[in-house]
Amino acid sequence: MNYRPDPLTRIMARAARGIMTMPEPLLRLIARPPRNGRGYLLDADVAMSLALLKIIGSGKGIGELEAAEARHEIDREAYLAGGPGPKVRTRDEEIAGVPVRRYFGFPLADATAPAVLYFHGGGWALGSLDSHDAPCLRLAEAAGVDVISVDYRLAPEHPFPAGLDDAMAVYETLIGQGRRVAVMGDSAGANFAAVICLEAKRRGLPQPALQALLAPVTDLTAWIGPRDGWTGSGREFEEGYFLTSVNMVAYAELYVGDGTPGSADRELAADPRVSPLFAEDLSGLAPAYVALAGFDPLRDEGEAYAGRLAEAGVPVSVKMHRGMVHPFINSPGLWRTSRRAIDELAGAVRLALEVRQ
Repeated sequence: MNYRPDPLTRIMARAARGIMTMPEPLLRLIARPPRNGRGYLLDADVAMSLALLKIIGSGKGIGELEAAEARHEIDREAYLAGGPGPKVRTRDEEIAGVPVRRYFGFPLADATAPAVLYFHGGGWALGSLDSHDAPCLRLAEAAGVDVISVDYRLAPEHPFPAGLDDAMAVYETLIGQGRRVAVMGDSAGANFAAVICLEAKRRGLPQPALQALLAPVTDLTAWIGPRDGWTGSGREFEEGYFLTSVNMVAYAELYVGDGTPGSADRELAADPRVSPLFAEDLSGLAPAYVALAGFDPLRDEGEAYAGRLAEAGVPVSVKMHRGMVHPFINSPGLWRTSRRAIDELAGAVRLALEVRQ
């Protein structure tokens, strides 16, 4: 891991994990978690950790920070939420010239072993190998497969399609090695996983064994233009929890614009390589596992994409984590449901990659 927490951050992380060991009824009594418009109750440990984040966070929204500072803050928050992971061997290397981190979960040294190709979230502008180290460690151990996390290029220095090009290059290389591969990601990374399936179909490449889409971005056009164009969940969670709709507007400007307010290119955002919901034909794509959070601005567009996949005849399993926020996957050190979500993912991966334990 390249991120090195300072002593105060280490103390805060231990304190936060200690607080989260309190019985759930006590957490609920203290944090008083709300219900959303669907009647879902926010998980008590999530409500408590969000309250703690207001105390131990930077005090600034991501949009108020310069890129380098924002990326450091995301890594710091991931350290606070990730917790100590299992003892899985890792190695930083390159595939097709793209930096990756390999987690050796498969019990044998085999160049063609089944693998999960993981793309981190962060609005195409934030996130790193370190920010998603905790879920990748846990997934590699729980699924018993190698996990390959991709350090793709980030906006605004490298807007669309740079990061996607990196993702496709790594996928093509692994497929060319004869590996059985599942593609997976959260948020913007889930967007890449979905688009890889579309691009593989367009280019005549083999489909992955599974596309695991965790709180995916599927329609970036929704975040360009007036607020009344947002989805219902986008309007409901405009100011949070954690991910806000205002964040999504900024990410659109970074990925398909020049980073300045109002610069996002709506026509480019409607390209299926940016917004897979706009793809005309979804038939023949890899089976999908779509995991969503009940308190997430992206919830509704994730449901819409899962529905379109099912209509096209793609086998789809949808898991709604009703009491969770975005991103639920990288907080296993604090949230019970995050740990359960990783275990459920591991089961889907083992089934798709035909791994026996």
